[in-house]
Amino acid sequence: MGPTTAKVTVFAPDRKMSSVVELLVDTGSTYSWIDADVLKELGIESRAAWKFRSIDGRLIERGIGDAYMECLG
Repeated sequence: MGPTTAKVTVFAPDRKMSSVVELLVDTGSTYSWIDADVLKELGIESRAAWKFRSIDGRLIERGIGDAYMECLG
C-alpha cells in the first residue's frame, strides 16, 4: 500500500484563478504544504516565516500564508 494523495483546488485570494494540485494526505499534519511556485502564480504571498522541526530532526523555515482550498466539491 502506497501513500494516499488527494487532488485539491487552490484558489487565488479573489477566487478568480485556481490551480489543481495533488497533495499527500497526512492526517497528523496541522498545515497544508503547497509548492511556492503554485502559490506565487495565484498571487498568494507569505505573511510570516515560521520554523518547523522535520521528522528527521532538521529545523526548517517556511513561509506561511492564507489560501482557499477545495477537495471533493
